[in-house]
Amino acid sequence: MGAPEGSALALRAIERGWEPKAPLTVAEWADANRVLSQVGSAEPGPWKTSRTPYLREIMDQLSEDSTARLVAFMKSSQVGGTEVASNWLGYIMTHAKGPVAVVMPTEKSLTDWMSQKFEPMAAATPAVSAVLARRSNSGSDNNAQRKKFVGGILYAKTAGSTSELKSTSLRYAIADECDEYDWSTTQGDPLGLLEVRLTTYHDRKLYVPSSPTMKDASRIEELFEAGDRRRYHVPCPHCHEPQPLAWANLRWSKKPDNPRRILDCWYVCRECGAEIPEHHKPDMLARGRWIPEAPGAPYPSYHINALYSPLGLGLTWAELAAEWIEAQDDPAKLMRFMNTRLGETWADRSRDIKPNALEARAEPYEMRTIPSGCLVLTAGCDVQDDRIEIQIVGWGRGDRAWTIDYHVLPGNPADESIWDKLADYLGASFVNAAGKMLRIEAVGIDSGGHHTHAVYAFVRAGRVRRALALKGASSPGRAILGKPSQQDVTWRGKTARKGVLLYSVGADTAKHLLYARLNGDADKDPADRKVRFSHQLESHYYDQLVAETFNPRRNRWEIKKGKRNEALDTWVYALAASHHPEIYLHKWKAADWERRRLMLEPDSAEEEKVSPPDTAPPAPRQIARRVGRIGRPI
Repeated sequence: MGAPEGSALALRAIERGWEPKAPLTVAEWADANRVLSQVGSAEPGPWKTSRTPYLREIMDQLSEDSTARLVAFMKSSQVGGTEVASNWLGYIMTHAKGPVAVVMPTEKSLTDWMSQKFEPMAAATPAVSAVLARRSNSGSDNNAQRKKFVGGILYAKTAGSTSELKSTSLRYAIADECDEYDWSTTQGDPLGLLEVRLTTYHDRKLYVPSSPTMKDASRIEELFEAGDRRRYHVPCPHCHEPQPLAWANLRWSKKPDNPRRILDCWYVCRECGAEIPEHHKPDMLARGRWIPEAPGAPYPSYHINALYSPLGLGLTWAELAAEWIEAQDDPAKLMRFMNTRLGETWADRSRDIKPNALEARAEPYEMRTIPSGCLVLTAGCDVQDDRIEIQIVGWGRGDRAWTIDYHVLPGNPADESIWDKLADYLGASFVNAAGKMLRIEAVGIDSGGHHTHAVYAFVRAGRVRRALALKGASSPGRAILGKPSQQDVTWRGKTARKGVLLYSVGADTAKHLLYARLNGDADKDPADRKVRFSHQLESHYYDQLVAETFNPRRNRWEIKKGKRNEALDTWVYALAASHHPEIYLHKWKAADWERRRLMLEPDSAEEEKVSPPDTAPPAPRQIARRVGRIGRPI
């Protein structure tokens, strides 16, 4: 090659170096470079945006040429929000360059993301592995929390450690699952700290993908509402009218022999009313487009639910319908469905329940009598410094519960005599209308007050059937009755014979369940209600039963000022007792309930529905009252 020709090539190379980069979107980069690994991907191989076309615009907003500085994505699970983050990271590392931070809720979620998302993406995508520096144990800029790459560095942090970035300037940031951040313990607002770190760069970008949690406490819903609120509109295959997929328009038929099994499922067009089978979804998604509800807002915000999940990459419509049906009797499952399947917040209704409205639902059955359909009895005990309060709850099929009695034993729990009275009271028998005898099958006793060891001694003595020592769980969202821990051990650390097992109670879970049932009973006929009350209960009982409300911002239940909550606590303890490992009442099937019914109500038919009476129920009998006491006289 001659000198002139070589000089010309060198000149052209220099000219190319001065040429501006060709415009490239994140979606274009992903289609050309991203490879999905077998770790954590249902369809390993080259990435195809056409598989999830609703993600294209979101990725385009994260591209260099987009003017968007914040992109909020309120979403359900299994719709690709995390894959957008992975694609954007690959785009940043190989094309856009600059310092970037990924912030996860907890250490575990950060570790899982690193091992299941980032490292497999980097290893499977040659373009990324080529620019990623090799890890060095001695290199402070290339370790588990810092990944150096050509032209930038990746910081991996938790929400509680964002303050460590205060001396760091960022060009890009990803705040994943921000609704799961622990806002009460972090040093300030994690998102606010991130935004401060981003202000140095004029072309900064912040991507916030998250499933929502509680209404009025959801940061992602707040961000979505403040943005332009875009929803993905897909055309009806019949009338071609674009519309967002809404849960209210999904329809299904059930199997005649099993109402919890879905026979067929379809979507109904909101415009023409035509039925749309799910096999139309790929074509509908391909022809869809995002439409903002508030054009002109300061940034783009997106919402999508699991109805959009591509075939093979998420639950089918029929599977979603089955999960919805399964969640109807369990508030925890229903909340999870709303958050992770519909991408919507859970609206707590604990403040909607009024004591007088509950009292108006009282039914004309006597205290300490067994209504038809009541087949199992449990009790809950709340130990106070000057008394023990007890509630007996009866249980029947369909999650029905009756308050059978509320009793107060005055006295100091440090005195053995009150425990003798408690044993006598709990050992009583009850006779139903068929002349069959019922006894209390399990008792939950709170041990978290000032008389813990007195409770342990009573439980250890075995004076009543299946007595459980209970203590409230320290963290929210726990099982109604958790796994027990051994309390009685010898000085050598060995388990004592006839020791006491202490069970944790997910009191917040139980309260959510109770309040959801109380709300659900509002418009039902008496026989269809899940929580039933005797007309002989005093007004104090209802005040105490709904004495607490849920504070979503603090994620905890709080007692109303000046109120007492023993009726609520004892109901929760009675519920926990029904979960005793020798009973597992919550797991009983229809056949289990039928066997019990044949034992206790052999001549009765299925419980008949009772229409509301034409006249008001009988007036409550006069009950000896004591200030601050509830229920029957002592």
